[in-house]
Amino acid sequence: MIKNWYRGSLIAVVTILLMVTQLGGSSASASSTPFGPERFSTDHATYTISAQSPYYRRIWQEAIKAWNETGAFHFQKADSASAAQVTLKVASKHEAAALGEDVGLTEYAAKNSYLQRATATLNPTLLHEYNYSRANQLAVAEHELGHVMGLAHNPDKQSVMYYRNRKVAIQPVDIQGVKLRYQTPAGQASN
Repeated sequence: MIKNWYRGSLIAVVTILLMVTQLGGSSASASSTPFGPERFSTDHATYTISAQSPYYRRIWQEAIKAWNETGAFHFQKADSASAAQVTLKVASKHEAAALGEDVGLTEYAAKNSYLQRATATLNPTLLHEYNYSRANQLAVAEHELGHVMGLAHNPDKQSVMYYRNRKVAIQPVDIQGVKLRYQTPAGQASN
């Protein structure tokens, strides 16, 4: 009888400890947003905005300003579109259909893990269809610029780099992620 009681109590304690450990693990957040192996050779890049819409040009400009104000990375307007390392655009209706369910997309070309060129695209069709507010659209633009700088998705919902983010702007974990990305050699990703 005591043996069964002891075994039952031990199982209960282990179960509770496992539950507490799991709860603590899932609510804890990383100190920085993860990053991939690719990055620019320096912590700055030139850009051009090819979006014709004044509204989306402002969205991109505000997202650039927000990242520049962090001091972690600097985007500078290129003298010409051909000289830009980064192109910021808005999908045409045809391109929007090809994007599927993505409200934003970043593509890049890299050589030896150094980014050569990147293109970040906003999908206005879905942004409107899903009723994204102006602040939501700005968060998407900030998210795509995070990818441009080399950040990966963050599993923490309180990060601009959360994969389904629409409400959270740049956070300290994201700034720290960019700083670490550019302190870490190209070719190495965060753990």
